[in-house]
Amino acid sequence: MHSTLAQVAPMTPIPWGSLLATYFTLIGIPSGLTLATWWHRSRFPTTSLAVDWRTTWLCLALLSGAGLLLTIDLGQPARFFLMLTKFGNWDSPISLGAKIIAVKTFLLAVALYLLWRRRTASQGAPAPLPARGVAKYLDSAVVWLLGITSVALAVYPIAVLARSWVSPLASTSGSALIYLVTSLLMGAAVMQLVQAWDPATTGRQIVMYRQATLVLLMIYAATLAFTAVSVQNGPAKDALNSVLTGEWAPLFYTGAVGVGLLLPAAVLASGRGGRWARMSTSVAILASTGIVRYLIFTA
Repeated sequence: MHSTLAQVAPMTPIPWGSLLATYFTLIGIPSGLTLATWWHRSRFPTTSLAVDWRTTWLCLALLSGAGLLLTIDLGQPARFFLMLTKFGNWDSPISLGAKIIAVKTFLLAVALYLLWRRRTASQGAPAPLPARGVAKYLDSAVVWLLGITSVALAVYPIAVLARSWVSPLASTSGSALIYLVTSLLMGAAVMQLVQAWDPATTGRQIVMYRQATLVLLMIYAATLAFTAVSVQNGPAKDALNSVLTGEWAPLFYTGAVGVGLLLPAAVLASGRGGRWARMSTSVAILASTGIVRYLIFTA
């Protein structure tokens, strides 16, 4: 009798807590910031050492905070430790995510050590000295591994949410792309905040960041539109309606689209490159991307 009732009775949705909402929303920042740092290094190698140092420390702090949120939400630190040390649960996305966080934390620590060696060797030199010998190949390997783990961390929350019945929008065809694009935008926004207070930032860097961010905003808008039109019916359609015409519509249109997408796009397209213009657009982009990631989680 009990087994029959269990099969036919509807399951009660698991209540996702505010800690997990914050975790899934903010985990995109260290992922995107690592990729933005990688892009900056490839474009401006002669001035990247100081930027790498700051952003890598920031990524490490944000990633450690994300791991702490996940540990607190689990309720027992031992459970988080088991997720890291137990290798028979590869089918669990949240366990795989914890392992990726651990791997990336280690890689960030190695990257900081390599950066420290370069900073020490470059003291007194007119320009940062490049890595040499074994350190050069190790640095290249760490950079590529950080890029791979960052992409994985950017999209893995969707793999977690799509396996639940609590976040139906996570199972849509465009949700993973939204999480990836929002991670890239978050990284670009934080990078611009870092650059806004860096006296070594050049006009060429400001122009390139403005252009790159504007392109990402256009991709972001297209991704949102694609996701909206691709949802046909079922729970995901109901959740989408609650975002577009229901209870979440004011937050979506005002915060995510108006303040966080159209306004930054207009400022960037106007060519304004002042410090406060860059800072305000960065904050608005962080707000928009955070709102969209949260709505996919909770709508």
